[in-house]
Amino acid sequence: MKIPYKHQQKFINRNPDRALLVWEMQTGKTFAASLWLNKRKHLRAVVVCPKAIIGKWKRDLADDGAIADVISRDDIKKVDLDIYDVIVLDEAQDFASPIYDRGRSQRTTVLYNYFKKHKEAHVLCLSATPIRSTPWNIHTLAVYLGVYWDVRQFRDEFFHLTDRFGVMHYEKNKDWRIKIRPYLESISDIVLRRDVIEVPEEKHEVINIPWTKKQEESLSKQYLEPSAEFNERRRAEQGDAKWEKIKELIDGYRKVILVVYYRSQIDDYIKRIGDDRQVFVLSGSTKDQNKVIEDAKASDDSIFILQASMGAGFSAAEFSVMIFASMSYKYVDYIQATGRMNSLVDTHVNHYVYLLGGKTDRAVYDTIMKGHDFNPHQYLTRGITETDTEKGTESNPSSFEVVPGELPF
Repeated sequence: MKIPYKHQQKFINRNPDRALLVWEMQTGKTFAASLWLNKRKHLRAVVVCPKAIIGKWKRDLADDGAIADVISRDDIKKVDLDIYDVIVLDEAQDFASPIYDRGRSQRTTVLYNYFKKHKEAHVLCLSATPIRSTPWNIHTLAVYLGVYWDVRQFRDEFFHLTDRFGVMHYEKNKDWRIKIRPYLESISDIVLRRDVIEVPEEKHEVINIPWTKKQEESLSKQYLEPSAEFNERRRAEQGDAKWEKIKELIDGYRKVILVVYYRSQIDDYIKRIGDDRQVFVLSGSTKDQNKVIEDAKASDDSIFILQASMGAGFSAAEFSVMIFASMSYKYVDYIQATGRMNSLVDTHVNHYVYLLGGKTDRAVYDTIMKGHDFNPHQYLTRGITETDTEKGTESNPSSFEVVPGELPF
């Protein structure tokens, strides 16, 4: 029988009917959810999670004696949620598009209507990265928890009206990540891995791939608009020179996670590797995602190619090296991917390698390292200076923590 860690037991002792667990990856959110569900066996429950880990959730719930149906994120648009009294939202940020926006997702609409109708429903939101790119993400999750912040006041706190680009619209204030910290703390339980275990060493290595004269000449022969040129140049940076470095690296490791952004690049690498190594691919087009994950973990000698946006919700602690051949533009995708190799049990050294084929690869890497999306755990460890708060810019001093104050609502 599993013994809960202190942070898990503390949460279960509180046993709230609605909660948001902002626990860093691999700190036991799934087990905490099982314990929470066990307190509600008299109610009908459903777990909504990424398709790739439905099988894992079912096994974990069975092992922990918890009872709940398990469905995918897109299934909530098909299933009658009204039959459930309890909902667990795994990777809750995927259900947190702005409610008061014409562009809100169907997932968000379904859940919003459910919680309006079922005000007594129990909900547990799980997310290491609750805010993807906008303050409205946490506003939506707060609504699910029964917390209603005035929409106009919230907008005025985090946005400003501007005619930039020739059309009047609202843009995020530069210091929104600083100001939103008290809001997040007021509705969530935040746990860092370093508070649970002695975090193992991480090695981060950047390798620059030479940009050749031939590559530059091939691009200069065609006229492209700036955005098109950026994407065309970035694709060109994923060529033979980068593959040669990847081959050199993977030959030195038994089990490798290879993170790739472009689908065409994934296909190219599969052909290049051929029958020399066992290859497993997790992308948006993978049919049995759970089986691919489990087979890759079980193999003694494998290359696990992971599409950059597919790194949420599963553990791959059997691997200790991750090579970023090309990166997603989203910081949250980077955090989700790097967290796959972490574990509370296996604390081996993790090695992360970033291959930069030219200035566009470098631009994406630099943007990701600045953390333009919000990660509460990085927020605590990287730091933001008071001077930068006034300027609305970021820096990287040794430490700075925003102390929650009185909330403006």
